Amino acid sequence: MRDFIYTSQPQCVVFGAGSLARLGCEIEALGARRALVLSTPEQRAQAERVAELLGPQAAGIFDRAVMHVPIETA
Repeated sequence: MRDFIYTSQPQCVVFGAGSLARLGCEIEALGARRALVLSTPEQRAQAERVAELLGPQAAGIFDRAVMHVPIETA
């Protein structure tokens, strides 16, 4: 095995009823002003809902994300 160093950024998972309403506060807690909403083409409607909830905090929507796990193994 080759030697390597893996450095990961701290992360926070917010889960549960009403958690989407906290998204703006989570963006501020990260010290950010805006966020890019990512989705797959099939989830574009949900991404639009999130962007609408964020209002001016939404930098835009990128709806060309692809699944990173092969369907055969998912």
